[in-house]
Amino acid sequence: MSSDNPGQDSAGAPDRGAGSPHQGEDSPHREGPPHLEAALALARAKSSLDTAIGTMLSRVGLSLEDLRRLRLIGARPQGLGREDLAEAMGEPRSHAVRSSLPLVKLGWLSRAESGEFALTDSGRALIDQAEGLAEKAAGRWFTDSGLSPTNVIAALTSDHSAQARPM
Repeated sequence: MSSDNPGQDSAGAPDRGAGSPHQGEDSPHREGPPHLEAALALARAKSSLDTAIGTMLSRVGLSLEDLRRLRLIGARPQGLGREDLAEAMGEPRSHAVRSSLPLVKLGWLSRAESGEFALTDSGRALIDQAEGLAEKAAGRWFTDSGLSPTNVIAALTSDHSAQARPM
């Protein structure tokens, strides 16, 4: 069955033809919406970077998400409530609490009766150690990827990318 619209298959999808370059998600010659391709490229880069940094942080028992959480909480000496933490992490409040409780149990965070999380002295020491490890891993990743950290920061913190900031 053929489509009445040139350039579309019978289901109305773009006709890729028999010699389509679409040979998998990683194909550098994919045709398609540039926004989707850019989003998929960012997702692959984030996954690769998470793996590189996460592998290094596992030496001190942290994930990249844990380090982000500790840094956000540590930036507020008065502590950070679950609503503010959830917003800063870009996650539901229940996840913010559930993900923070193991850090409390390990002594890196404390939790007040009012619910605020605060960084402990051992948490501060851990951040110092973890940031050094993460910086080395990120440096290697950026070198290997050929991306400029300065350009990435500029692109993702511009006024046009407010949704990308909580990383």
